[in-house]
Amino acid sequence: MKKGLIILAFLLISNTGYCQKFKEWFRQKKTQKQYLIEQIAQLKIYLELTKKGYKIAKEGLTTIGDIRRGEFKLHKNRFDSLSIVKPAISKHPVASAAVYQIVYTIRLYYQLGDLLAANDWLSSQEKRYIKSVFDQLAWDGVDVLDNLDEVTKDRKLKMTDDARVQRIEMLYRQSQQIYLFARQIFEQATTLSTQRRSEQDNIDNSRALHGIN
Repeated sequence: MKKGLIILAFLLISNTGYCQKFKEWFRQKKTQKQYLIEQIAQLKIYLELTKKGYKIAKEGLTTIGDIRRGEFKLHKNRFDSLSIVKPAISKHPVASAAVYQIVYTIRLYYQLGDLLAANDWLSSQEKRYIKSVFDQLAWDGVDVLDNLDEVTKDRKLKMTDDARVQRIEMLYRQSQQIYLFARQIFEQATTLSTQRRSEQDNIDNSRALHGIN
């Protein structure tokens, strides 16, 4: 599912010429997160081993006897089954819809960069503020993709089917909020720029009409 999500995102973004930028940006983000995940995983493994060692030492032959009778295996099978994602969930249409929302957000992110670079009608302070807001929205979008990967891919999370569907729906709502806010900011920046340019054109035309330099 993760591979499919990324390929879909790249195909959609490449139509606007931003594929290479997004790939590099996404790779940096994933590298940072992967490092943190590895550190957390190492600590988690250490704590689990310590906990299991203490439990066996405390319960002694009782724990060993339970394992021999197969109870441990039954629990393990039940626990492992929660990490297998059914096709109906991994291909959930709401997950695809969430990806589209984030892709559209990333498109706006790069369109905004082009708009600000060639814009003389917004102040430097306004540009910095708009850019900072979009930076955060873009990172939030990547986090949504990461979470979708975890909930729709085998052996990432141990959850029931209902819990996975609920998580997917929650991520969709997040992606929708991110996109709608990004679009609102983009439209406001575009409108403000257009208004100021129009006002300046009116001033220039008025001066020309009255022979004022």
